Amino acid sequence: MNRPIHDAFQAVQASPELKERTRAYLHARRAPHRPRYRAMAAAAACLLVVFLGTGGVLAWFTPVSAVSVEAGTSLELSLNRFDRVLQVQGDSAQDQELADRLELLYRTYTDALEAILASQEVTQALDSGAELSVTVAGQNEQHCEDLLEDTQSYAGHGSCSSADWSQVTAAQQEGLSLSKYQMLLQLQALDPSITAEQVQACSMHDLRHWLADLSGTGQTASSSSNGDSCKDDSQEHESGHDSSGNGGSNYNSNHSSGSTTQSAHDSDHGNGSAAGQSNNAGQSGTSEHHGGNGGHRGDD
Repeated sequence: MNRPIHDAFQAVQASPELKERTRAYLHARRAPHRPRYRAMAAAAACLLVVFLGTGGVLAWFTPVSAVSVEAGTSLELSLNRFDRVLQVQGDSAQDQELADRLELLYRTYTDALEAILASQEVTQALDSGAELSVTVAGQNEQHCEDLLEDTQSYAGHGSCSSADWSQVTAAQQEGLSLSKYQMLLQLQALDPSITAEQVQACSMHDLRHWLADLSGTGQTASSSSNGDSCKDDSQEHESGHDSSGNGGSNYNSNHSSGSTTQSAHDSDHGNGSAAGQSNNAGQSGTSEHHGGNGGHRGDD
């Protein structure tokens, strides 16, 4: 019975145009979203290029905050807006060597702070009585407060403070860390003659004692000696240079004194020789006189 139906439709054939339209329709139904995905991927790639080519790179390599760590060593971290370390500045060659060894660049500032505090140099300094001081500064006040809150959890019993962003540049111009620059401002408010070189020669512990002495809040007699020690340390190199020059003068003076002593000795020696010759002459004359007398008695 199916055979007559098959034979009846055998003569029905589709035209080439109908076949092409049907093929196109089925192809569109089979993958309708593929062009949309490709467009979205292309748009995302373009946005990424624009981000990296303009503001992204600039934002990554632009410092917007700083964290200064003083604990025997002195390190200052410059951070970008993503809280990554862009630069580490050490107060001395030893501090810079520590920073290079810890490999702090591009780490989060919390990781960097943890690595610094766990280092052998800082641990030994804290065990020996050094004081931990952390100072933060940022262009954004809220971000600065967040930095301060995070650093307080790491500092423990150390002191934490915040500073204006403008002080970061001023501290760099003076050759000081941010923490020491703040101490310089406080000290100069009480004694304008204090210089950055004097502050640079002091530890944070000595600076706090110096400040307490100047402000009249020192509780021990050692506060004054600490302040004098800071000032003496800062002048040590200059005094040593002057002493070298005085040493030459002292040497010339001593040499001249030695020459004078030698001359006096030679004079005394000469006088002694003359006296000896005079005595010898006297003794010879006496002998001759007695001899003459002896001859006179013989004639008698």
